[in-house]
Amino acid sequence: MLEVTRAEKDQLEQSCSELRQELLKAHGEMKRVSSLLAKVEKDYSYLKETCDRQAEQLSRTSLKLQEKASESDAEIKDMKETIFELEDQVEQHRAVKLHNNQLISELESNVSKLEEQKSELERQLKTLTKQIKEETEEWRRFQADLQTAVVVANDIKCEAQQELRTVKRRLLEEEEKNARLQRALGDAQARGR
Repeated sequence: MLEVTRAEKDQLEQSCSELRQELLKAHGEMKRVSSLLAKVEKDYSYLKETCDRQAEQLSRTSLKLQEKASESDAEIKDMKETIFELEDQVEQHRAVKLHNNQLISELESNVSKLEEQKSELERQLKTLTKQIKEETEEWRRFQADLQTAVVVANDIKCEAQQELRTVKRRLLEEEEKNARLQRALGDAQARGR
């Protein structure tokens, strides 16, 4: 009976040692998962701040281009009105017809240039709007991927914590069983003496 008890004690001590190793391993895995989760959250915060700054800068640039386009429209409208007024005056003032024609030509040239500038500004605005839309979509996709990664990391962390609690419970049970066997072995040895 003493030999059986000693054998059970040795087996329990080995089981306790193995469980302690598993507990240390589980602690290490949990620390590693926590570190990875912290890094992911830090990277997410940095990338979100960068994308927010870029989106704000693009929005300001878009607003400036819209303002320039509006100013060009106003200037074109004013110049066209001036041209119409000068054309009316040409009929009334033949003496200054040449001068007025030259002024009209210059204004028409300016109108043409402004219309070209307006077209260019509209093209830039369209390109910028498309870029903002694409970057917004890309940012949304990135947020979704990052959220998935955070959820997976949290799941791994929860699993590691559950496994750690299970190992602790088994270790406690084995230690209690070992203590009972040691008491039984002591009682058996006392009766043997």
